[in-house]
Amino acid sequence: MSIESNCTDPTLTGHTVAPVLHDCMRMVRRRLTLLLPLLSAWLVSAVVFASGPDLSGLQDKIDRIISRSAGTIGVSLIHLESGATLSVRGGERFPMASVYKLPIAIELLTQVAAGRLALDRPIALAPSDIRACCTLSRHHPLGGVTMTAGELLELMIVESDNTASDAILKLVGGPPIVERRMRTLGFDKINVNRSEGDINFEMTGVANPPPHSEWTLNLQYQLISEVTPEALREARVRYTTSDPRDTSTPDDMARLLGRLELGNLLPPQYTTLLLDLMARAKTGPRRLKALLPHDTIVAHKTGTTDVVINDVGIITLPDDSAIPGHLALAVFVINGARASSMQQTIAQIAGASYEFFTGRPLPAPQKTKAIARKARARRI
Repeated sequence: MSIESNCTDPTLTGHTVAPVLHDCMRMVRRRLTLLLPLLSAWLVSAVVFASGPDLSGLQDKIDRIISRSAGTIGVSLIHLESGATLSVRGGERFPMASVYKLPIAIELLTQVAAGRLALDRPIALAPSDIRACCTLSRHHPLGGVTMTAGELLELMIVESDNTASDAILKLVGGPPIVERRMRTLGFDKINVNRSEGDINFEMTGVANPPPHSEWTLNLQYQLISEVTPEALREARVRYTTSDPRDTSTPDDMARLLGRLELGNLLPPQYTTLLLDLMARAKTGPRRLKALLPHDTIVAHKTGTTDVVINDVGIITLPDDSAIPGHLALAVFVINGARASSMQQTIAQIAGASYEFFTGRPLPAPQKTKAIARKARARRI
């Protein structure tokens, strides 16, 4: 099949998916231009090329950022055009939280590309399908709504909607199917084992929850509210230290991001679709993107709990950078002092990486509208 016919694949239907396709050919040509000289290198090695940049200076700076940050922090960075890598605790497991929605999306689009599923397939959501966070639980707390797989995919990636994620996970065949896909692709350290609903109950210390068919949103809130503080603390310790389920190493996640950008995980039109959704993500504005110039393209996926703050993504560097190209960057933070400080650590690591590869300092941070309003109020 020609690239042109792939770009007009009839499975890409629905008002949320169609707008990205008119630009598909241009994106495909750009990705193929990037892919051809690099694909063989990816298959052979993940170490720094002999001609790649020396990242020791950046490594030292990231080490200093981590040394003054609370919590346990894992970092993995790959400069895709040279193959240069940097890693801190890169082989250790971290809970993915909602980062695990990225492997789920890849499985969905793989099945769509194979013709087993279609993005315009309708999916009815019952009361027991609704999960806390975000759009769907706010607007349809009792279920009773039907959406397409494409619409759910967008909510899952752009807004990190948990209801959408569990619906897509069920559609593709459940956690074992997603994890098998990761193993087939060569990612032995990316585990996908439970639904968002199961993770939430176990992470918050709910013991012996009722069957899934009884999981109304109100019941979920009630069961979580009845957990004792001691049981909650114990559950959080298990989630962040000893439970290998739904975890990844920073190194495997960075490799997943890199291969997605290079185009060897999905057919071109689905690569473009997923990267576009990730670039439009509304979550995590104070993480990877926080210190970067506002027009920087960051295709990313966040993960958030009370004790986990993650952000993983692909940063597109300016063409006039000292070392241009793309950075696959995965940062996982657990058990930090506060969510704000964990987010700041991620922002500083991304900012240091951007400065190193562009060869120029970051722009001065701009005041947000909220901060500006408070300043005006104080003056008044």
